[in-house]
Amino acid sequence: MTKVNTRPKRFDALQVNQERLLSLISELSLAQQRQRRRISTELHENIGQILAASKLKIDMLRESPFSPELAGLLDEITALMDKTIQDVRSLAFELSPPILHNLGLAAAVDWLLEQTAKRHGLAYCFENDQQPKPLNDDISALLYYAVQELLVNVAKHAYADKVKVSIERFGGRIKIVVADDGVGFDTAPSPPELSGKDCFGLFSIQERLSRLSGEFTIESASGCGCRVTLTAPLSC
Repeated sequence: MTKVNTRPKRFDALQVNQERLLSLISELSLAQQRQRRRISTELHENIGQILAASKLKIDMLRESPFSPELAGLLDEITALMDKTIQDVRSLAFELSPPILHNLGLAAAVDWLLEQTAKRHGLAYCFENDQQPKPLNDDISALLYYAVQELLVNVAKHAYADKVKVSIERFGGRIKIVVADDGVGFDTAPSPPELSGKDCFGLFSIQERLSRLSGEFTIESASGCGCRVTLTAPLSC
């Protein structure tokens, strides 16, 4: 007996277009991720060094005898240079933190959690099983930005007092859990984190993780906080 495909051709075309869209989203996120790292490196290694060298020369000038008015002006310039250098460093870290590429994902997530929690007045806890977790650069950056996006959601929407991030290795995979004690939500209809105009980032992360044999799961209930688990394959 011959099987007949009863699905409308429009349905097949829609499915193909959806797959293409998801693929384009994944490629766009990867390109954006690499561009962020390039700009961060430029800010940190070139512009930051030029500013630091300029401040050094100004400091040398300040050691020479000047009128009180000129000395005061140099003090103002030095203060502005200090602020500019700090702003450039902060921007470079936000775009693509050097600690992620120099010390690894666990150290970067620990730093990110501390900074986010202090900025928003949250109690926090970080746990790392200290096992080796080799990751390629793309997956490492993807997981970092996923945690960053989740922490922003906690700070903006969860009304939480405490947030906890844990990282561990099991077999050939890495597992990251971001949990908070906030208001939570009903996951049955459609998780708020994965819908709406402000959630493109998480949708993209979910899609890219699935294409890299990773997983993105949410556990929550109204009044019971939220627990998000990310998993991805290790490089060896």
